[in-house]
Amino acid sequence: MQTLKNMKTILTLLTLTLFLTSFAQAQNGLIKGVLTDNQDAPLPYSNVAVYQSSDSSLLTGSITDAEGQFYINVKYGDYYLKISAVGFETYLSKSITVNANNPTIDLSEIKLEEDVQVMDAVEVKAMRPQVIVEADKMVVSVEGTAMAAGATAYEVLEKSPGIFVDQDGNIQLNGKSGVQVMIDGRRSYLSAADLQNMLQGMSADNIKTIEIINNPSAKYDAEGNAGIINITLKKNNIQGVNGSVNAGYRYNEMQNYNTGLQLNHKKGDWNSFINADLSQRGRIRDAGFYREITQNNGVTTIFDQTGKEYVNRVIPSLRLGTDYDINDMQSVGVMFNIYGQDVYHDFNIDTELEQGANEFMINSDNQIDYRFLNTQGNLHYVHKLDTNGTKITADLNYVKLFNDGGSSFTNSYFQEGNSEPYSVERLENENPFAYDIYSAQVDFEGKLFDEIKVESGLKASHVVSDNELNFYEIEDNQRTLDPERTNHFIYTEQIFAGYTSFAGKIGEKLSYKAGLRAEQTYSEGESLTLNTVNERNYFNLFPSFFLQHNISEGYQVNYNYSRRIDRPNYSNLNPFVMYLDPYTWAQGNPYLKPQLTHSMSVTQTILGQYNLVLNYGLTSDFIAEVPTQNPEDGTTVFIQDNIDDQVNYSATAVIPVQPFKWWSINGNLSVFHQEFTTYLNGNQVENNATSAFARAGNTFMLPNDFKLELNADYRSNTVWGLYAIGAQWGVDFAVKKSFMNKKLDASLNITDIFRSRRFEGSSNFNGNINEISQYFGQQSVGFSLRYRFSKGEEFKARQRNTNLEELNRAGG
Repeated sequence: MQTLKNMKTILTLLTLTLFLTSFAQAQNGLIKGVLTDNQDAPLPYSNVAVYQSSDSSLLTGSITDAEGQFYINVKYGDYYLKISAVGFETYLSKSITVNANNPTIDLSEIKLEEDVQVMDAVEVKAMRPQVIVEADKMVVSVEGTAMAAGATAYEVLEKSPGIFVDQDGNIQLNGKSGVQVMIDGRRSYLSAADLQNMLQGMSADNIKTIEIINNPSAKYDAEGNAGIINITLKKNNIQGVNGSVNAGYRYNEMQNYNTGLQLNHKKGDWNSFINADLSQRGRIRDAGFYREITQNNGVTTIFDQTGKEYVNRVIPSLRLGTDYDINDMQSVGVMFNIYGQDVYHDFNIDTELEQGANEFMINSDNQIDYRFLNTQGNLHYVHKLDTNGTKITADLNYVKLFNDGGSSFTNSYFQEGNSEPYSVERLENENPFAYDIYSAQVDFEGKLFDEIKVESGLKASHVVSDNELNFYEIEDNQRTLDPERTNHFIYTEQIFAGYTSFAGKIGEKLSYKAGLRAEQTYSEGESLTLNTVNERNYFNLFPSFFLQHNISEGYQVNYNYSRRIDRPNYSNLNPFVMYLDPYTWAQGNPYLKPQLTHSMSVTQTILGQYNLVLNYGLTSDFIAEVPTQNPEDGTTVFIQDNIDDQVNYSATAVIPVQPFKWWSINGNLSVFHQEFTTYLNGNQVENNATSAFARAGNTFMLPNDFKLELNADYRSNTVWGLYAIGAQWGVDFAVKKSFMNKKLDASLNITDIFRSRRFEGSSNFNGNINEISQYFGQQSVGFSLRYRFSKGEEFKARQRNTNLEELNRAGG
């Protein structure tokens, strides 16, 4: 009975919206167009103001979207436009008449000229700000930066305001984990480790902007307590055949290369694209681990470990799609995304073990070899109901993730002073897994009473996860299945969601957006090995609210609130043991509950460029890794568990400075306070710290088309779950030069110049110590080339909604 009520709530959200908008549509005039620079690249987030021709009074205004487009509803009358963008000359249009004979004025392409000044016979172009703060998001400009040339998407993401990546590849925003990463508005569908690998295989040259959304609206899936990061890729807006090719090389004690092709073709009603990338990414990890476990009899067992890991990945990826315009009001398209990995790990660990008066050494040689494939398909349909922006979109998605591979472990035991092992243990495992994810989504956009923008939609998804682990002991070259460490786990999940949001203005200075999302979740985890089934059904409402107050021309305040959820990764629900070394293993937890977060922020914008963002987050049932140490046998088990609460406060300041015309500094400073509360062995444990994260990006525009960048960052001591984490800092350098009328770019970059980005973490509870020290080979030197070719007239790519948080939780 309760389930039926929940489903009715979801359907009511959509039905109410469609009912209200069905009679509120009013005929109105429309002025539209698209802004580009002199290289035909769109100019997003530029100001477009509409003035009355009669008295030059300001009527209304808007900003261009991510593709440089604007749509402004007006009454019939005579107007002119004033368009401005930092780094470009102001544009004034001719008089525009909107009437019954011409209700829609399409200005097509408006090209803005760069603001060029001459100083001491050196041409210096005004530099666009790299960070723009809007009502609901922060936009980081990546395109054209020297640091992006030759770098990976992952490295550029790490340098964005408030973003930090921990030692496991998990992305944190303002000190909080649970970030959902999207690419062109589509979920990445990957675990933290596989997302990291994919971004490391993607050239940053392909990125246009990075959008940081702290408190997403009801339109987005409620997954992700820290918010959403949307990576927007470049779009070639030229009719005919156009695109670019790129190649690069990097050395970080291993050989790395990347090459790619971006190709677009438009003819008539067809618009097609293909993006292909191939990279080899190597990494060396130097690691140290130290553990002390005090047994009940007072004897302390000490583990002192050093390790060296070599990782080599060959990463091919392919994105291709096509759109067809059925008529002026309808279009349909398909898109496929194929991403793979061929991975080899070799991790060698030496352990000195001291147990009372006994001392001996263990050498563990762990090798992992696997192949991973992620295929995604999307069918997209758009139906415009009028020329005022009312439309319905529909998306069907299917994703298949597949992993085939395994590991081998060789543990050699040595007595102190002996060079020959007295015992050798050989183990192997095979760990194939697959995920099938299906989703369908329909979205509606329209106007209510000609003043209120309405968004509403429904979504349904179905996930099947099949994870099998076969563990073998090797003796005399014979494999024997170990049933105690073998497991087969199947997980299924369905999520049904509906949302509605309303946006409008209250007077001249206040604008708002309010929404509500409802999600019903059904899940079942079945261990075929243990013959156990764990079912869970829950219903949640996720309100969101945004208020923008333009107090004066130079001062604006935005208030945001949203409620978010983080469901456990599928692999973390698997109750069986994953072997790491003779004294360490990881274990899943089928009783993990989703964590829920209330998130609030206040953003102040001063003089249009200085920003101060204040955030508060309260997360219940926070999911974290808990090391459980057994004093009887000296083993440590790492378990994902709900550790009660997390409280997070943060303040982020974005401060652009331009000392000279040829030198700009984009600085940002984040100060955040975190509190973690959990119960360990029946005792309440609290872990808290106030931390700071600072980054300064320096850009120098030099003569002869040279661009130089010098970036530095620092993060102070912080905490995470039960761990205290040490400070980190680093400096990066890059230089870029353009040739052949700016069609060919060459760049050289050096990362982590002083080899200082080392991870240090520790926990100490009840006399049990766990310390980690690791360096992941960030220091590197690289060189890259990119050649661009284009010809023809502008066209625009279709927007697809494959917003699936389900695949983002898939492990790899």
